[in-house]
Amino acid sequence: MSENIISIKNLNITYQSYGRTNVAVRDFDMTIKRGEIVSLVGESGAGKSTVGKSIMGLIDPPGKVSGEILFNEKNLVNMSESKKNRYRWKKISMIFQASLNSLNPTGTIFSDFYSVFRDKLDIKDKKIVNQKIDLLLDSVNLFHEIKKSFPHELSGGMKQRIMIALALSTEPELVIADEPTTALDVVTEYYVLSLLKEKIKALGISMLYITHDLPSVIFMADKIVVMEKGVIVEEGKVRDVITNPSNPYTKMLVQGLVF
Repeated sequence: MSENIISIKNLNITYQSYGRTNVAVRDFDMTIKRGEIVSLVGESGAGKSTVGKSIMGLIDPPGKVSGEILFNEKNLVNMSESKKNRYRWKKISMIFQASLNSLNPTGTIFSDFYSVFRDKLDIKDKKIVNQKIDLLLDSVNLFHEIKKSFPHELSGGMKQRIMIALALSTEPELVIADEPTTALDVVTEYYVLSLLKEKIKALGISMLYITHDLPSVIFMADKIVVMEKGVIVEEGKVRDVITNPSNPYTKMLVQGLVF
């Protein structure tokens, strides 16, 4: 078994628009080891979220993906949609950008969890699902009664912790966290990130942490990959890159001149 949970080779992602080809990601190579947290950073529009969505198989036409995304040495790019669904959320889960709006507004928190357990783990017994939900809510320090609530009844921090619990509910091997603390205040952001890192490390799960917030990268990640306009410009251990950046763009990020 390879030490890498995921290995991306020569990834190119393009979009066709009005007869023109727009390149979102170009010649992208990245690996994530088992149990490692890698942070993908860069300003808005750099292509970070596009990389995350490509791993999940969520690039829809007119988007086109080429290259290799090897998850446990199997190429996700060439997989059929039915095969991708066996991995999506079961083996690879994602905390989406603006995930506070990802919960079903017309259903209870229970219904969101139940959908995951039913569709991905084939668990339909509501008594068993209730027990599993309670354990997950315990793990993110939320009361069991919250599962009866609707999203609009909860605070941003509570909803974000529910999204973390949902992402971990199938015990995936890789979690993609795309700006997971957007719109949270600083205190709640630190609490949520601390909780996320604690759970990821305790379970031995790998994570791709997508952000433009360098202070959080220092706290969260083992390795950093810097993107500019769809291309990797620098990568390495977080401490090395932050304290001694070699690329001009990275230097501007560190100095807070780009965000």
